[in-house]
Amino acid sequence: MNSQCDATNSSIVLIGFMGSGKSSIGKRLARYLKFNYIDTDHCIEEKIERSISEFIQKDGEEKFRILESEVLKNLLGKEKLVLATGGGIILDPNNHRPLRQLGTIIWLHASTDKLFERAQRQSSRPLLEVEHPRHTFNLLLEERLSTYEKLSQIKIDTTHFSYEQTLEAMIKALRNFKIELT
Repeated sequence: MNSQCDATNSSIVLIGFMGSGKSSIGKRLARYLKFNYIDTDHCIEEKIERSISEFIQKDGEEKFRILESEVLKNLLGKEKLVLATGGGIILDPNNHRPLRQLGTIIWLHASTDKLFERAQRQSSRPLLEVEHPRHTFNLLLEERLSTYEKLSQIKIDTTHFSYEQTLEAMIKALRNFKIELT
């Protein structure tokens, strides 16, 4: 547990698998808290001037993960952020400390079926552009679950929640975590 959490000068970091709602919920939470919203994937796309999908297809996932780590490290020291991270940012153990240093880590998760259903709705899922997407999806999720669990201080199940219900659950959890909300 990150005991150095002071929400007046700390950030909220959202982790979770693709389809968990990090971007959609993150924007709403940032508005509610009057924090800045940052999506690591959008930062990377601005830097590379193309989609992540195109980048991974041409340059590979390994180079993408390096960029992801650079973006994360550039955010250290910034305050009052709601940060939506890419689902695989937790794969590099060197990212764990910066994630913790940024603030309170919330893991948004849902049932495997719900995550897959949501992920399929978006066309920009390069890791699912494979012959057997559901099998790949399940393998990737299984690979990451224990790390999401280990890193998070708050866990929110979004399976049956609307955006509003998820936001309410997050605010309640943050208050229970002894964080002052503005």
